[in-house]
Amino acid sequence: MVAKHSTTRTRSSRFPSRLIAGVATIVLAMVSFGTWALSSAVGSAADDDYHLSSIWCASYQGNTCDVDPAGEGILIPESLREGIYCYYHNPFQSAGCQPAMDGSDARPDVGFAHNNPVRNLYPNGFYNFFNLFKVPSIETTALNVRFINIGIFLGLGVLLFFTLPLRLRTPWIWMWVIGLVPMGMFVIPSSNPSSWAIMAVASGWIALLGYLETRGPRAWILLGVYIFAALLAVSARVDAVLYLGLVSLVAVWLSSTRGIDLVKKLWPGIIPLTGVVVALIINPANLSRIFGGLGRRSDYTDQPLPWTPSADVYDGTGVDWALLWSNFWNIPGLWLGIFGGSPWGALGWLDTPMPQIVLAGTLAVLVTIFIFAIRTADSQKLIAIAIMAIALWGMPLYLLQLGGFVAGEQVQPRYMLPLMMVLLGIMVLTPKGEPLLKKPGELWFVLGALSLANAIALHSNLRRYTTGIKVQGFNLDSPIEWWWRFLPDAIGPTALWAIGALSFAALLWFLLFRITRPGLESPSTPDPAPANQARVGNLV
Repeated sequence: MVAKHSTTRTRSSRFPSRLIAGVATIVLAMVSFGTWALSSAVGSAADDDYHLSSIWCASYQGNTCDVDPAGEGILIPESLREGIYCYYHNPFQSAGCQPAMDGSDARPDVGFAHNNPVRNLYPNGFYNFFNLFKVPSIETTALNVRFINIGIFLGLGVLLFFTLPLRLRTPWIWMWVIGLVPMGMFVIPSSNPSSWAIMAVASGWIALLGYLETRGPRAWILLGVYIFAALLAVSARVDAVLYLGLVSLVAVWLSSTRGIDLVKKLWPGIIPLTGVVVALIINPANLSRIFGGLGRRSDYTDQPLPWTPSADVYDGTGVDWALLWSNFWNIPGLWLGIFGGSPWGALGWLDTPMPQIVLAGTLAVLVTIFIFAIRTADSQKLIAIAIMAIALWGMPLYLLQLGGFVAGEQVQPRYMLPLMMVLLGIMVLTPKGEPLLKKPGELWFVLGALSLANAIALHSNLRRYTTGIKVQGFNLDSPIEWWWRFLPDAIGPTALWAIGALSFAALLWFLLFRITRPGLESPSTPDPAPANQARVGNLV
């Protein structure tokens, strides 16, 4: 009885510190992503001319912009068009060229055909949802989108952390720790639909795996998260739906649930899966993107390939083996782009190059994790890793070959980030939920390398928009050609950078040393899972 009371007092004494750690982690995550959201001007994400104009002109009630009488699509504010095109693809030009984007520009609207309501190449859900937060100020609308995306991401993160089985909580945290810098930190708080694709695929696979390994209310919450992930995927990008289907099969493979128990568990998922399939079928544009790839090279450029393919390759009846050979060996360069590798890891409109120290920091952590993962993996985990690696290699190779593109054209690293997150999650997955890296020195190495990589990446992103990369140096405050007018004078570019860099480092400390720290005691109450699921850990 004394031991029982002692254990109760120990748990009670730990509760305030855990609560403080949890609240601090959420606040630091909000600040870290918030500084990235403020580190670039309106229209900075890739293809933001398309995505922002689609958000501006779409709604659940129909288009909110008038059709251009001259036949140039629909009418959008001149400041929106000019504010993006004045600096995109020109890293030497700062965002200081932008006109007023606060709704005060009195110039008439202009015709614009590069948006979703006219061309219908993307699912409409992403644009219709964010149109609900449209205000007269283009600047405020763009920031609304960025910070709402941060809220969705953190909401999913917190919900999954508290509902997943214990053995899945550490992988859920670690996959984001090692996979976000720098591209994820930029894309998630942006107006690009890839933000939803990343969230949908990364949360969907682990929610399904957790659902298969739990019972009761938590299992139904996890199923709800999986259904929500499917809705995000079908509303964002067509490839996200295909990715979610693949990683769902991988989750089933990794689960210990088999036989009739698996059938009983999976049947509720047939309903959202059927809805996704119907959504794909009823939109011909979706099917054409699935089976037709990205179009042909001739649709985008008249520049020939470095070699001369034969006539049957031009007319689509032959295979360009030289192209296949070239792309096969260059696909890993697209993977490295996710982590800041040059040249395909440039942020924004692929016009914000990352210093090589960014890749050095992220790659050092990735290689370390990979070595530990392979050394400790069983056959089930190795097969799952192989499946994801083949998908990450085969998907871009197929699309590039289909369209006649070389690596670096059309298929961008951010398209593969959703699958990469799942691969990282599988790599750090362990039977009992223990982190692969446990020693304090190992954790400090991860914290130092990723904090440095994030700090330099954030500084480079701020530099690109405040002055353009024609100016270099540590001080971002002199000169300043562009900055947010609503921020107080005390929060200039350098202050924002310092806040972002320090908050991210502190966030990693809480995640690595307090949230997923080695030796975390779990209660004696077992997880209410089926008896045949011996690998499932306890719930905290």
